[in-house]
Amino acid sequence: MKRTILSLIVMTMALTAMADDVMHKKGDTYIVNTTTLCHKKGYKSTTPVEVHIQNGKVIKVVALPNKESKGYFKMILQRLLPLYNDIKVGKAEKLSTQQQVDAYTGATFSGNAVQANIKAALDYYKAHK
Repeated sequence: MKRTILSLIVMTMALTAMADDVMHKKGDTYIVNTTTLCHKKGYKSTTPVEVHIQNGKVIKVVALPNKESKGYFKMILQRLLPLYNDIKVGKAEKLSTQQQVDAYTGATFSGNAVQANIKAALDYYKAHK
């Protein structure tokens, strides 16, 4: 009986720690980190991001370290991520499911992976805010 209770406590603590790694609040801004949330691969590896959300709006999306080709990923940083600045979460969700990433970046695999990460972050935010 004691072991079962102890196991439940440890599992609860582990789940709480995992949740803290995914989303935290800084002031009135929620920051969702997709490093452990989304495992969609770009051309070479995963492409985690942080999505900053305040008052129901995506403030910005920040790319986290990855192993994608720097030249192609630079296009994502310059052309795709700014599309998410200061837009409502609902509009950001629609944008994250568009398959026209090539038009913005020229980096299909990396762009699709970033879009999947953004979608995962928005879904997580909606479920856990």
